[in-house]
Amino acid sequence: MRGMLAGLAAGVLASLAWWARPVSAKAQDLDPLKVDPQHYHLEFENSWIQVIRCRIPPHDKVAMHHHAYGSMIVLLTDQNLMQTEADGTRHEAHRKAGEVFWGEPTTHMGENISDQPYEYVRVDIKAAGPR
Repeated sequence: MRGMLAGLAAGVLASLAWWARPVSAKAQDLDPLKVDPQHYHLEFENSWIQVIRCRIPPHDKVAMHHHAYGSMIVLLTDQNLMQTEADGTRHEAHRKAGEVFWGEPTTHMGENISDQPYEYVRVDIKAAGPR
């Protein structure tokens, strides 16, 4: 039991250190709010979170961009995307409106492969808040 708790604590500390790492200059250059302002809009920001709304019209693509933080994502519409990772790997993502899920930091681009608009809200976790 003691070893399991120590392992859990070490994992949590490693995760926090990874989240708090400095963002590289290249990643900062790929901020979705800067590289694709027609699709990404800042809704709210403070020291702890950043809330971004993304709207992608049918069959439209977003620019390659980097999400620097782990995030809670809330789908406002169905998600039907072709995702392209920074290394060129492609995969489809399909989820239903109303789903909420966790998104890891990533560099990618997406294409709405449906005939309907796609919209979501992303709550980026920048730092732990006050207790």
